[in-house]
Amino acid sequence: MVQKLLLPGGPSVMTLSREIGVSEQSLYNWKAKYQTSGSRTLPRSPRQWTQDDKYEALLESAKLTGEELGKWLREKGLRSEHIEIWRQDMKKNLNQQKKDEEIRELRKKNKELERELYRKEKALAEMSALVVLKKKVAALWGDEEP
Repeated sequence: MVQKLLLPGGPSVMTLSREIGVSEQSLYNWKAKYQTSGSRTLPRSPRQWTQDDKYEALLESAKLTGEELGKWLREKGLRSEHIEIWRQDMKKNLNQQKKDEEIRELRKKNKELERELYRKEKALAEMSALVVLKKKVAALWGDEEP
């Protein structure tokens, strides 16, 4: 009975109370007891599923078709929309991971190029200073070399 209460879109406490002939307060107490005990056998709302749970559900659902898929969805308290949304989210996450990896590679390459540019600029400045000094020495000593 508690599982029925906790299923998304399940019957209300009042409806279930009339259906099985148990007081509403008893159902509320049972529900509270199971929620606080942390029983993992009870289905959770799809919003509370972790990424790992969603991934496992996607793998399981990929194997099923038709009536088997419908039965599995009902057992898990899911709808086909949940599976499709999770599939799209997983694809988006994978694409984002690829983009992040590309960005890391480009930043690394950019850093290497900046280091190389800095080194070459430093060498160019040194060569310029040597050329200027060579011209000054030539002017002071009267060398004819250009």
